Amino acid sequence: MAPFVPTQQRVAQREIVRTIKARIDTWKCDTTIIAGRYGCGKTVALEESLRDRQGIFVHTVWDKSWKTSLFERLGLNGEQEFKEVLRLSFPCATCFAGFRGMTTVADTVAIFGKYTSSDSSLAHVIVCPSSAAVALTFQERHRNIWVDDLTKDEAEELLKLHGQEDKKDEFLRACGYNALDLVSACQRYAVDGEQALKAKEAMMEKMAWQEVVCFKDQCKLRGDTGKDILKKLVDNWQAGVLEGADCLCTSAAQRDVALWIRENDCEPVIWHTVRREYQFASELHARVATEILSSNSQSTP
Repeated sequence: MAPFVPTQQRVAQREIVRTIKARIDTWKCDTTIIAGRYGCGKTVALEESLRDRQGIFVHTVWDKSWKTSLFERLGLNGEQEFKEVLRLSFPCATCFAGFRGMTTVADTVAIFGKYTSSDSSLAHVIVCPSSAAVALTFQERHRNIWVDDLTKDEAEELLKLHGQEDKKDEFLRACGYNALDLVSACQRYAVDGEQALKAKEAMMEKMAWQEVVCFKDQCKLRGDTGKDILKKLVDNWQAGVLEGADCLCTSAAQRDVALWIRENDCEPVIWHTVRREYQFASELHARVATEILSSNSQSTP
């Protein structure tokens, strides 16, 4: 196979890329799960860690027929022939889980990773799922790697790559440190100028309020699930406690909460698959949740 070429040719240097590279270089067994908040840059980070490596095969998982299309792309007749090919070579099979809310499909990817990477170590399967709900489907042995939003230095480097280093403060105030939000704002700024930043900041504020209210009022898996999680997170945030909220802050299972978040496209909080705790999706969500819960408590007799 030819050396792997990432989709993005100019990317900000990130510490997480070195972490993923180290995992690939020292891999001996088990699937690797690359998880993180939507738009955090996990796919870009994974692709950058694979840059110029040989033996890389990337396959996007859209639906339950993903395995059939995988074998067809490889020119193979089925699973047994696939295993035989792996025994004679040593590629790194990468699956991008691009489906929404389809944990039944994720189950089949998990089984694929089990017999390929855990039971036999035929190939290193790396899965970059679209949500924590999908990541939590993997019950077999695996290694979790979490991709946070950009650091301040990483965000400033990204803005420099897009020619906006002189307006870094304005972009960071409008967008925060989510990679996708910053890139989309840069693209809109090239067309609409300053108005793009004003519109972006207003839109993100509005979305944060909608997501917090929706999660608080509608996520009721077992009791007031969303409200319970938000209250614990707000209490910690106001007290200056850096930890998030553990799974015991609500009686609902974290996988069910993560699935609700995914299916309702409402992500004011995230389940951190490495720290195993709920966290605010962003500082903006933390501020908004604090205002909303404080307002509610003051209005309650």
